[in-house]
Amino acid sequence: MHIRKTVVFVDSSVLMRLIGMDGDAAAREIAEQLDERIAAGQQFVIPVTAIVEVGNRIAQQSSNRRNHAERLQAVLRAAHDADPPWIIRAVTLDQQFIQELLDGNSTGSDLVTLIGDGRLGTGDVALLVERDQFLRETAYVRAEVWSLDQELTAYS
Repeated sequence: MHIRKTVVFVDSSVLMRLIGMDGDAAAREIAEQLDERIAAGQQFVIPVTAIVEVGNRIAQQSSNRRNHAERLQAVLRAAHDADPPWIIRAVTLDQQFIQELLDGNSTGSDLVTLIGDGRLGTGDVALLVERDQFLRETAYVRAEVWSLDQELTAYS
């Protein structure tokens, strides 16, 4: 078993690429990066927010929906493996979560400003809320966001 030093929250952009929504070559590239990160001792969390976003994007496709849905299912089931590459952690969408979302979490701007300026969407801010709640509720002291979105990565 690897000693994992950093917990990494996987954004929907990475998850979509991993399941092949950007083509097989892009999927192989992300899979290689994932293998390198695992070898470096990183532990991964797939946030509920990313699962919802990816499922919605799959449903909106005009083709390959079933194929991508099956690949997403395989990713989610891998969380139950003996030595899983990631965990899926329950999140409670309660008043505290909504307040942190409305406040823009740790971004320094509120949700209306973030959306209105086109900097981050609701899913991005919800992922940051999930990350910060995870840090408050676990022994981890550092969590980063693995995203292909530079704006979101800036808050990692």
